[in-house]
Amino acid sequence: MDRVRAGRTVETIHPKEFEMAATTRKTKPASKSTKPVDRLDDAIGAAQDALKDLRGDLSRGRKVLVKDVDKTLKDARSNLRRVRGTLVDDLDEVGRKLTGRAKPKAAAKPKKPAAKPKPKAAAKPKAAAKPKAAAKPKRAK
Repeated sequence: MDRVRAGRTVETIHPKEFEMAATTRKTKPASKSTKPVDRLDDAIGAAQDALKDLRGDLSRGRKVLVKDVDKTLKDARSNLRRVRGTLVDDLDEVGRKLTGRAKPKAAAKPKKPAAKPKPKAAAKPKAAAKPKAAAKPKRAK
């Protein structure tokens, strides 16, 4: 296949190379599973849709209740979006514990040397100790 730019052939690419280049792409490893969180988000959305359908069939007193439930669902959905990353990490950790896989270890950090004791504040110098008098032997009488 030829690449054409502004009416002129620029370079020739073999058809197999073109197909390989078109189908090759870099992907991130799928280490974090968001399927449970996505299902929860979909369930909240479905509950909100059902609530909208129900809203028209209720009397005035019941509409206040529906309004409160709708507000609760909106809050739940916004909270889910806010803590999504933490929730996915927690679910992955539970999955690793259930399957017995170990958590990937981080690189070992070098140990810090023990902290040196801080010098104490200069205290008042003590007076030189006087030598004790030697015990004199008692004379026998």
